[in-house]
Amino acid sequence: MPGPGMPAKAEPNTTGNWLLQPFHRMIGRQSLVPGLLVMSLTAFLAAINGLQTDGVLSLHFTAGADPLRLIGQGLINWLVLALCLLVLGRWLAPTRFATIDLLGAQAAARWPLLLSVLYLSFPPAGERIRQLTAGLVKVMPSQPGQVMADAAYMADAFILTALGLPLLVFLVWMVWLMFHGFSATTGLTGPRAVFAFAGGLILAQILSQTMTSLLI
Repeated sequence: MPGPGMPAKAEPNTTGNWLLQPFHRMIGRQSLVPGLLVMSLTAFLAAINGLQTDGVLSLHFTAGADPLRLIGQGLINWLVLALCLLVLGRWLAPTRFATIDLLGAQAAARWPLLLSVLYLSFPPAGERIRQLTAGLVKVMPSQPGQVMADAAYMADAFILTALGLPLLVFLVWMVWLMFHGFSATTGLTGPRAVFAFAGGLILAQILSQTMTSLLI
């Protein structure tokens, strides 16, 4: 059985395995530079299209997005999660593993975020989502006894949900890659890996949102 951070030679070399279990085929350190380049490209495109990533799992529209700020957000999101998982991995992993492998795996795991940004950069989808979101926010219930918006806006809510499905797929894919990178690098499997990753992800989301809010 291969150790943490080592490719699993018994795994078939299929497209599906490359997309869902890439860290069984490449050591995390090999992903570090490509992962950082993808994060930089993601930040640049996000800034152009008025998006920001102020949290490990956050992506939303904003006003006056700045490329340097977006790069800072991306680095914080990556490092905070990687360091949280590193602490948990050192505590729970059955064998030793290289820190750079975990850092590389977590950097590469964020690449589906680029697909989300590209999707929102596509005018028919991105602009429609922006318009529908802004419109529905304005009609959100404001009174304590009001439990839902006017029925006239239900169609807009349905369209927004449909348009948002690809973003949900990309988000789930990214979280899975983060988990897979953590498990493949540390050698943790089963419930221990799931609960450790979930705890690290929740903590990282809270910390990253706090830290990115401090960026000028």
